Amino acid sequence: MRKILLLIIGIAAMTVGASAASPAGSYDEELAGRNGSFTAVKPQVEVNVGYVTGGKLNTKSFGRLNTNLSRPYVEAIFGARLNDYLFAGVGVGVQYAYGECKLVGIATPNAPETWGTVGIPIYLNIKGCYPVSRIFTPYISVSLGGDVIVASNFAREGYGKIRGGLLMKFGAGVTISRFNLGLGLSSQSLEWKSPAGVTNFKAGTNAFYIEAGVAF
Repeated sequence: MRKILLLIIGIAAMTVGASAASPAGSYDEELAGRNGSFTAVKPQVEVNVGYVTGGKLNTKSFGRLNTNLSRPYVEAIFGARLNDYLFAGVGVGVQYAYGECKLVGIATPNAPETWGTVGIPIYLNIKGCYPVSRIFTPYISVSLGGDVIVASNFAREGYGKIRGGLLMKFGAGVTISRFNLGLGLSSQSLEWKSPAGVTNFKAGTNAFYIEAGVAF
């Protein structure tokens, strides 16, 4: 987890440096240039709101468990359009997991039966874009990083800690003018440790997500 975050921070520094070195000019001016192509790297910031459906937990010890790990989120992605067809950036956000939690009764009786967990996703995002026109661009998106848990009802009620893990997202979408809509598959892992530091559970969940936002 620490190595992933350090890698993302390093890539972020390089991306910001490349953005700062790019010459002035608007997105539309560059797109309207010779052959309709970019002539320089252009900084870009995206702000999205989204929702991940519940899904199932895939545990190593107890197989697949029905649960409801639903997660609304808000995120910002700081990066650059490197050319007509490629965007790279670093994202950070806030997500809140709620709903029915099926894993707790197996490991520790009377532990919380609902998720109440706040996480900070940090990840590298790459988009492959295909500009059909100046205002209409379909894209595919891949994100890789981790989720840092900052608060949970497990810790508050004395049943240990929920720790985040690997976060991956694979999706597609479309940008119309500066507004975008995307959907795809989100994969996230987590770990539940007892107050004594013993791992009660390691699990992962795969679920669908949908998001909408704006690019600046």
